[in-house]
Amino acid sequence: MKVRDNRWLVLGLMCSGLLLVAMDNTILNVALPAIAASLLPSATGLLWIVDLYSLVVAGLLVTAGTASDRLGRKRFFIAGMVLFGVASVVAAAADSTTILLLSRVLRGIGGAMIMPATLSIIRTVFTDDRERAFAIGIWTSTAAAGAAIGPIVAGAMLERFWWGSVFLTSLPIIVVAVALTIVHVPESRDPNPGRFDPPSVVLSMASIVGIVYGIKELASHASTTAAVVLAAGLVLGAVFIRRQNRLDSPLLDLSLFKAKRFTAATLSVLLSFFGFFGVVFFLTQYFQVYEGFSPLTTGVWLLPLALASLLASPLTGAIVRMLGMRIALAGSFGLIAVSLSLFALLGGSSDNVIIVLGFVGLGIGASIAATAGAQAIMTSAPPERAGGAAAIQETSFELGAGLGVAILGSVMAAELGGRTIAEAGKAAFFDGLATTALVSAGVMLVTAALAALWLPAREAEFV
Repeated sequence: MKVRDNRWLVLGLMCSGLLLVAMDNTILNVALPAIAASLLPSATGLLWIVDLYSLVVAGLLVTAGTASDRLGRKRFFIAGMVLFGVASVVAAAADSTTILLLSRVLRGIGGAMIMPATLSIIRTVFTDDRERAFAIGIWTSTAAAGAAIGPIVAGAMLERFWWGSVFLTSLPIIVVAVALTIVHVPESRDPNPGRFDPPSVVLSMASIVGIVYGIKELASHASTTAAVVLAAGLVLGAVFIRRQNRLDSPLLDLSLFKAKRFTAATLSVLLSFFGFFGVVFFLTQYFQVYEGFSPLTTGVWLLPLALASLLASPLTGAIVRMLGMRIALAGSFGLIAVSLSLFALLGGSSDNVIIVLGFVGLGIGASIAATAGAQAIMTSAPPERAGGAAAIQETSFELGAGLGVAILGSVMAAELGGRTIAEAGKAAFFDGLATTALVSAGVMLVTAALAALWLPAREAEFV
């Protein structure tokens, strides 16, 4: 069967990999109380169970994306899926915190191999611009769907089985996806990868891990150590950028950022997930702490967000063609701002309606912004550098989500005076959420204005 004939099957296989990665964090969050009761980890151990996966993924994305260009994207996707499956078995059978942490490292490595490979394979297989835009829209909406499906799947499993069972749900998908990928997905790679530079790999990993870890720790503890780690990450990042600009064959092609379209696209991905994850993080806690919802019910309440994203993302290509990138991005960030502002009204008799409307608007706006960004990133890079471009997109996603939870978490913590959400009480929580939502909405409005003023007119978008 020709690639042209089975491209939609290839899309489905790539989305299956992304679905597993997207489900991972929400599945863990739901299972965490049962894990803590069974393994009795220390406070530090519990923190690492939560954070280790995202740190490993963030640190390895650039290296994995570029390595897939060199060694083969299909090969990397299969290896990542297999490693993810092995990590799932290790996690399910873990009888100590140490073993569970090992599984988190393995899952992080697998996730970092899967994510850029999926998008770069889609970029290679879909040669028609309109079909590629639609395919990337489907791919983007899969991330939101996975985040919403995770709590539902985990909640259903925890009602019947032990906590380790939530990790085994990925195995059937992995077995089928790997078997079909071997047969139907074509291999692709950069024919002239250039010289490999190990120092760049070390610098990229150290800088991103330092930045992500420093931001998370500053939001949680505001310690001197966290500030030092963040500063070290920023310094190493500056060294990394300087080294890339000097190399003939850089690990990351920073020349792509010379185009306004590419830079704006990267910021769009980062900032769309900043608002998305920041507020959703707090509303998920609200459902469980104040409404007493089970993980399963909480997941159901997140479905309007996922469904809105599923509907909007595939239409983004047509929206961008009709309106142009400038209007599409400015409008989507404006919609995100309005939707976030709705959450400042919570605390009355219409809370359920406000939450649903806010979720729908947030899902549509964030999906259009993120999908348009992903499309622009992938079409701005040549096919042989697709893995590296995908790594930039995925790193923007990770940093945006981390910054959203960290910065908005700091705003919420300041509003609650250092108390936990449960200790503060419902009225104080709504006051804190209102401030947090309005701060986030303000950031989105500024972004919308910058997109409208800074991006070139439609006829000059590619300049």
